[in-house]
Amino acid sequence: MRILIMSKSGDALGIAHRMVLEGNQVKMFIEDTRYADAGKGLVERVAAWRPHVLKSDLVMCDMVGFGRYEETLEKFGKPVLMCNKFADMAELDRGKGMELFDKFGIETPETFIFNTPKEALDLLAVWEDPGFVIKPFGNIDTGKTYVIENQRDYEWALSTYKDNQKLLVQRTVEGIEISTEGWYNGREWIKPFNHTFEEKRFMSGGVGRNTGCMGNVVIPASSDSKLVQETIMLIEPWLKKINYRGCVDINTIVNATNAYALEFTIRIGYDAIEALAEGLMEPLGDFLFEVALGIKKSMELKPGVFMAVRVSVPPWPMNEPGKDDAGRPIHGINEQALKHLFLTDVKMENGEYVYAAGDGVVFKVTAQGSNVKEASNRINRSLEKVTVHDMQYRDDIGSRVKGDISQLKAWGWLNE
Repeated sequence: MRILIMSKSGDALGIAHRMVLEGNQVKMFIEDTRYADAGKGLVERVAAWRPHVLKSDLVMCDMVGFGRYEETLEKFGKPVLMCNKFADMAELDRGKGMELFDKFGIETPETFIFNTPKEALDLLAVWEDPGFVIKPFGNIDTGKTYVIENQRDYEWALSTYKDNQKLLVQRTVEGIEISTEGWYNGREWIKPFNHTFEEKRFMSGGVGRNTGCMGNVVIPASSDSKLVQETIMLIEPWLKKINYRGCVDINTIVNATNAYALEFTIRIGYDAIEALAEGLMEPLGDFLFEVALGIKKSMELKPGVFMAVRVSVPPWPMNEPGKDDAGRPIHGINEQALKHLFLTDVKMENGEYVYAAGDGVVFKVTAQGSNVKEASNRINRSLEKVTVHDMQYRDDIGSRVKGDISQLKAWGWLNE
C-alpha cells in the first residue's frame, strides 16, 4: 500500500516507520525544517505533498492544522484520515471545544476565556484554592500550559505569554485524570473504545516541566461503561455531520460524582497511538486504511494493557538540540527490538541508527502485558538492550494505574 503522511513536526515518524516495516511504501512530508534529517533512511522524505497524492492509496495528517487542505484533498478522491477543518477548530480554538462540550451536555470545569494575559489578571480578584489551569489557544508548546496553585505564580505564568496570546483558564478540579478515545469511520464508532492514563511531567513522581507526554498506559473500554457513555459517545452526531474519520479523545478529570471534560484531541494522540499499536492484532497500515475507507467497524486487540515510554536526550525538553548533537549512535536495535520500538528523532547513517537532533525525543518503547507490572517489566528489559548516550525517561509509568482503575470502578465510571 502507498501511504502519504502530511506532518507538521514529524510526530508520526514512529508509526510511519512501523508501516514501512509492514511492507508499505510510505512517503512523509514534514513542514518544520528542524526535522530535515529525522527519519532519513527509515521513511522516504518528500519536499512537498501535492505531487504524491494521486499515487497514494491513503493520505493521513498526523497533527491538526492541515484541515485547510480538506477540500483540496477531496478533489483527488483518495481515502483521507484526520484532515478536517472543523476538527482543527475544535482543538485549536479552545473556546469552540468548550462550546461543543456544552452543546452535548458534557460537564466542564468553570472556564474563563481571555483575549490577552492582561485580561486574565482579573481572576486574582476571585481567587479560590486549589487554583487554576492556564492553557493557550493554538498549537503552542505544552510547556506553556500551567497548573497554578497560588496567586504570585499565576501572575508570573501570565507574564510568560505574548501580549496578544488568547487564553483559556479553568478552575482546578480534583480527581483522577483519564482520557477516553474512540475511532470513528465517518458513520459509526469502531469498537472497542480505549482509556489512556498519561504522565505529562518530565520526571518520575510527576514533577518537572509539562512535556505533553512522557508515557502512558492504554486499556480497552466497553461502549456501555458510564465514562464512555457520558463523554465521547455524546459527540457522535457532530462527528457524523462533519464527516470526520480518525481518532478523537476527550481528556477528563473524574471524581465520585462528575467527569469534567478538559479538552479535545481530534487527531492521533502521542504516545497513545504507539501503545495502541502494540495491542493491535492486525497491521497498523491496514487498520488506518480501512478507517479512512469507512469500512472498519471493530478492532481486535490483544488481552491486557498496553504501555509506551518516551525516551529522550538532553537538552530536551528545555531547549532545542544543536547541530553537533546529531550522529549520536543508538545501540541494540535489531529486528526483534523493532517489534516494540517506534523510532522518531532517528536517521540511518552509514548503516547505523543514530540520533537526528530534530527535537530530542529519540524513540518510544512499547509493551503489552496481562497487567501493568508485566508490561512495565517488559519495557525495562527493552530499555536495558536499546540505549543511547544520556538517555532520559520516566521509570514510574503506570505506577498509579492500578489504584486509579480500582477507584474509578468503585465510583461506577468503569465496568468491573
